[in-house]
Amino acid sequence: MKWPVKTADLSYNVAEISGVLSTEHFANLVSLEYLDLSHNSLTLDLNGNWVPPFRLDTGYFRSCNLGPRFPTWLRWQAGITQLDISNASISDVLPEWFWTVSSHASVLYLSRNELSGAFPAQLDLPSIQLMDLSKNSLSGKLPANLTAPVLVQLHLSSNHIEGTIPPYVCQLNHLLELDLSSNQLTGDFPRCPENITWSPDFTYCVQFGCSLSILDLKNNKLSGKFPDFLQNASWLSFLDLSRNVFAGSLPTWIDEKMPSLEVLVLRSNMFSGHLPRQFANLPSLHYLDVAHNNISGRIPSSLGRLKAMTGESEGSKNNYSHDSIMTVTKDQERQYTLDFANPIVLIDLSCNSLTGHIPEELSFLKGLQTLNLSGNQLDGRIVDGIGALRKLESLDLSYNSLAGEIPSGLSDLTFLSWLNLSYNDLSGRIPSGRQLQTLNDPCIYVGNHGLCGPPLANNCSNGANPSAHEEHEGAPNDTTYLFLGIST
Repeated sequence: MKWPVKTADLSYNVAEISGVLSTEHFANLVSLEYLDLSHNSLTLDLNGNWVPPFRLDTGYFRSCNLGPRFPTWLRWQAGITQLDISNASISDVLPEWFWTVSSHASVLYLSRNELSGAFPAQLDLPSIQLMDLSKNSLSGKLPANLTAPVLVQLHLSSNHIEGTIPPYVCQLNHLLELDLSSNQLTGDFPRCPENITWSPDFTYCVQFGCSLSILDLKNNKLSGKFPDFLQNASWLSFLDLSRNVFAGSLPTWIDEKMPSLEVLVLRSNMFSGHLPRQFANLPSLHYLDVAHNNISGRIPSSLGRLKAMTGESEGSKNNYSHDSIMTVTKDQERQYTLDFANPIVLIDLSCNSLTGHIPEELSFLKGLQTLNLSGNQLDGRIVDGIGALRKLESLDLSYNSLAGEIPSGLSDLTFLSWLNLSYNDLSGRIPSGRQLQTLNDPCIYVGNHGLCGPPLANNCSNGANPSAHEEHEGAPNDTTYLFLGIST
């Protein structure tokens, strides 16, 4: 008996639905147009020569087991408009016929498989809006020509794609999200027009960049200067250019042209010049990472006005489609899920050539969770107001030339679980207190010859501090030796 079923939705039943579906289960579904089996524990064991009796318009199979071979029965689904076979245990070459079958598709999700092969030189997808082939093993170059006039999201991260980014990217005027991260792309980003082109009624911009919300190019070999087309990106909230070879100075127009920016990651490039004080005018910026560059000059005191870090502004306005962001905190690389309701609040300026004092104004950033200023040439004292950063979890000021005593306010930071003050010129007694007593690793303070007290072995005698000058010169401290002799 043939069933006139057009819609079958069995999604999100992972606790109840499992087992194997074979060709017999579909034999009578001749009218089926919409099939959703996503997020189940199902295996589809369908003969490679099987010709389905139906023609799907929509097929969702996310997290089902369709592999290991690419499902050849999809060859008979010409005209499908929405297809999701992501995380489907497929380990095979993406067949050339797939692009013909999906030529009218608006949604294509194939991420989190082991798909190999390359893109065709010419790719015509005039209806495509959302395309995600991330986290596969695709290689070769991007298509030399791509027809995708209504493309909104393009995610190709974590593949082995090489070559340059083709100029046609500048014609993708409706693009909201572009993720080409973790590939082997080289060369400059195409020089897209910088002057904004408006619609005939002047109500909206019709140019690449104007609609962008997310741009992720990290972990490639891209070069050139900070992309000028971003002057059109007034809606951009997430920008990651890290781990490339971008160079030149950072733009001073960033606050005027990119006022919606929330996450800015530029680490491990070759940017130089000063850190623009205009960064402080970004009302939603809560994640600033420019570590491992050649930035010089002083830390702008204006950073203390970053509203999203002071707690004066609301949380993120965007629900990121990105799964996570690679964050370096507590001396480790960690993947953090982007949570628009509870954003990560971070400043990482480490491993640059910054000079001068740490601005006292940074103590105004009461929402700050991670502060890393290590590996610079900072001098002066650790700001006394640091104890006001009550949400601080990770603080790294190591490898600078900071002097004076450690502020006692550090002991008030009840969330602090990572501290590194090593290799400075700090002196005096290490403060004791509730939180600092839990951070009892001597490596936190190593390289500061003027420090004394637990957890270091050199004790403070009668409130006197060891001479930093004598320690640096290698001269023995008689008082310290006397105290150690008595204690034994």
